[in-house]
Amino acid sequence: MHKAWKKPLHKRKVWQKISVMGRMVYYMQPLLSDLQGIWLEPLPFPTLLKLAFSCLLCFVILLPLLFPILVVLFYFGIFQYVAEHHSWLSFDQNWDLLGAMSNLWSFEVTNKKYQLYLHMCLDRYQTIIIGVSTTLDYMRMALFFIFS
Repeated sequence: MHKAWKKPLHKRKVWQKISVMGRMVYYMQPLLSDLQGIWLEPLPFPTLLKLAFSCLLCFVILLPLLFPILVVLFYFGIFQYVAEHHSWLSFDQNWDLLGAMSNLWSFEVTNKKYQLYLHMCLDRYQTIIIGVSTTLDYMRMALFFIFS
């Protein structure tokens, strides 16, 4: 951050003319360069770790947008709890955050056939993801040995 403020872009008159989106793009450049750097990492670094790091970095990039939404949802849940327990106010199904969260928390697949199908689908997708990432790693290694 210290390097960014020493750049000539941060002269007061120029910085005030830049839009908010332009400022966000300016500050996201280091994170995106990290994302580019992780995918250009040399061979022994596996693709699954690159994918996990990319997801973590995207979460960090989206955190300034997610945090206000989570704060608003948290305070709406507090307001809904107080309003339902201490007054006559009740919320309909579209605005019932606490009911939706309790349904989500207690969700369970009771049918054994559906449980088996869910496990089979999850296992299949896990195998596909691992197979594709391993194939990418082996192809990179083969190309590295061919062209080096």
